[in-house]
Amino acid sequence: MTVRPPIVGAALWTAVMRNAGHRCECRGACGSKHDPNRRGAQHRCPLENGKHVSKRGEIVLIAMPRDPVNESSFVTAAQLPARRLAAMCPPCYDAVRRKIKAAEKKLAPQGDGLFDAAEFYVAPASTKQADVGAA
Repeated sequence: MTVRPPIVGAALWTAVMRNAGHRCECRGACGSKHDPNRRGAQHRCPLENGKHVSKRGEIVLIAMPRDPVNESSFVTAAQLPARRLAAMCPPCYDAVRRKIKAAEKKLAPQGDGLFDAAEFYVAPASTKQADVGAA
């Protein structure tokens, strides 16, 4: 492969790529069918590390969590072991991120725990108290 590993996390990235066989591990999570009749006998993305694609140029695979939705937002890919990471090509990676963002927008908004204190509201006992509280 002609692609050099990243400067930071090179050992982890190399282990993930070795496990993936230097090929994108997307099996349709991006929304594409990855037609098995075109290339290979698997439902797996055909893009490989270092392969040249006309619209994108040279493909450099990205190590991302296998289950990006359930991984904590505070955990980076560098903190996960290689077995919990997958190799993804940039087109599949971008599509998966777009799907996750769209799903997050459909969720009900969460309130701010610090200032959502409606259950602690006490009604004023008199109009004088209400006037003081209104100021």
